[in-house]
Amino acid sequence: MKFSMLALTLAGLLVTLACTSSTSSNKADQRAAAAACTEPENPYAEDSGHYAGYEWAERNNPGNCGGSSQSFIEGCEEYQRQDEEFEECESKK
Repeated sequence: MKFSMLALTLAGLLVTLACTSSTSSNKADQRAAAAACTEPENPYAEDSGHYAGYEWAERNNPGNCGGSSQSFIEGCEEYQRQDEEFEECESKK
């Protein structure tokens, strides 16, 4: 559902950008980039190692992900990836 809303929003933005001048287009691009910042969201099913790793990383914000469970590590790394993308996006506002 969120993906379809994002797709519709982006489609509307593209139509808007096509109808503006280059100066307005630059400002619209900046607004679109700022609007596109998505907070981290756990994509995994509850009761899975991936979910647990993601939740743990969200609570503890570790410098690196470790442990003996590959799925836990992958979930932790997914949170870090999403968080880094979000922070980078927010810094461009």
